[in-house]
Amino acid sequence: MCGIIACIADDRAAPILLEGLKRVEYRGYDSAGVATIGRDGILVKKDVGKIAQIEARQKLSLLDGRIGVAHTRWATHGGVTKRNAHPHTSCNELVAIAHNGIIKNYLKLKKELELKGHKFKSETDSEVIAHLLEEEYKRLRNPTRATASAARKLEGQYAFVALFQGRGDLLTGARNDAPLLVGLSERKRFLASDVLAFIEHTDRVIFMDNLEVVTVTDKDVRISDLSGKEVRKEVTQIAWELADVSKLDYAHYTLKEIEEQPSTLHRALIQEEEKLASFVEVLKSSDSVFLTGAGSSFHAALVLKHRLNIEARIRADAVVAGEFASQSHFMNRNSTVVAISQSGETADVLEAVKVARSKGARVLSIVNAVGSSLVSAGDHALHLNCGPEVGVAATKSFTAQLAIIGLVLDSLTGKETSLNGESLARRVKETLAVRERARALAKRYRHRPDFYFIGRSVHYPIALEGALKLKELSYIHAEGMPASELKHGTLALIEEGTPVVVLNPGDETYDDTLSNAHELKARGAEVIGITDRANKLYTHTISVPHVAESVMPILEVIPLQFLAYYTALERKNNPDYPRNLAKSVTVK
Repeated sequence: MCGIIACIADDRAAPILLEGLKRVEYRGYDSAGVATIGRDGILVKKDVGKIAQIEARQKLSLLDGRIGVAHTRWATHGGVTKRNAHPHTSCNELVAIAHNGIIKNYLKLKKELELKGHKFKSETDSEVIAHLLEEEYKRLRNPTRATASAARKLEGQYAFVALFQGRGDLLTGARNDAPLLVGLSERKRFLASDVLAFIEHTDRVIFMDNLEVVTVTDKDVRISDLSGKEVRKEVTQIAWELADVSKLDYAHYTLKEIEEQPSTLHRALIQEEEKLASFVEVLKSSDSVFLTGAGSSFHAALVLKHRLNIEARIRADAVVAGEFASQSHFMNRNSTVVAISQSGETADVLEAVKVARSKGARVLSIVNAVGSSLVSAGDHALHLNCGPEVGVAATKSFTAQLAIIGLVLDSLTGKETSLNGESLARRVKETLAVRERARALAKRYRHRPDFYFIGRSVHYPIALEGALKLKELSYIHAEGMPASELKHGTLALIEEGTPVVVLNPGDETYDDTLSNAHELKARGAEVIGITDRANKLYTHTISVPHVAESVMPILEVIPLQFLAYYTALERKNNPDYPRNLAKSVTVK
């Protein structure tokens, strides 16, 4: 979940690295640092805190040298301290590295290296890579071969980049189950965990695959497998515009990304007919279908499950990615797994895909990041086309997932689609007008210790999503649940003034859900109705446009996004960087 950027520049690298760090700060932000090769060898500056704070104290941008690596950390092994921040150097400072992932056998490697005289300075698993590289480089005297040799000894997930003392002409890197890609411009070369790190400089990218090693100079890029055999890779041109990763006039990325949804949903609905047809044909021909994702993507999987079961009459099971292995004994060559992910790099989702592959199952993916590991691991992919999402809380990517699910269902059932891009964009724009209503409710309920969200049928996953958003951004305890479950325990927690959000559009679930709202009101709850069919029962009503039942989940989640965002502001939280969380969970 950490952010990596490395650069070979035509001038000083440090200012470029600093800007790159700011762009990937959402991937992890408890500490950061930069290492360059200057006139006096490898230079390192790092500290704890946000990038701006570290720059003010350490002056990262003033480091000398035209080649360097940089890192923003989300702690896994070792506390949040300066010595645990990256980059890490070997004991003789022959090597500096930045790493994302978890090295499972680091304790074994560390003991072996200590017996050879290596002295460790941090508590991290990552530092072992620097010492291992130094040992291999002293033995082989070749950075590429040393990197491949070290990578062969590592067990676990990793993407790392390395500098070598006396080799100010090159960078090396390697990856396994963690993202690493190459950026190419006329006068600069980049290695990074995320295209956002260098999109200001180039949109030409090479996506590395697992167990590959890269060596980058200002003239050449060479990629090989761990045995040293050269691998030829295509250069991909990324379509994301630089404006997409700017906050423009918005206070936060999260708000910008909520407000972008009319256009991002319009783009999500632009899918190649041939790709959509192939995706659907695999579903039709499957004996069993399993859906998986993590966080918001799992909630999208629950929506897909409901719609496959009810509308397409396809039996599907949704399994949270981290628990997917427990379902593997039901899979075979006639099974299909649909994996849903914004980043395409979520560790639990990629592990689920590995499990599916081991059983011979086919893999479909719904994913935002072109060229991601999930796309490479699957048979067919549909892309969200919603551009980079920087805010940690999924907003526009979630509604884009729902839109693509709608396309898939319409194609499966042969129904005339209710998902017209222009019409949907117009309805979403109308829904965005609830912004001030949500702000007022956030102000009213900002000090409440508990929040509940309920819904029936396809609205239950949206209740889960609303609770997740509020937890992520406001740090208020929140629960989403089926409305039918209230009488099975939760009513005991309702007291005078407890806010409960009731998702209750005027479909076949309306009357039963309204009955649950009566039960809540009778016990003192303040009921917030999200609906296209108002009722005097609600303490507060947030009205959304009347649309087809299949489209309603897209609209009704938008007020919940605003509620979470403004509650975070009322509680003095930064909604872009919620505590203890990172955008892409690339470690298990």
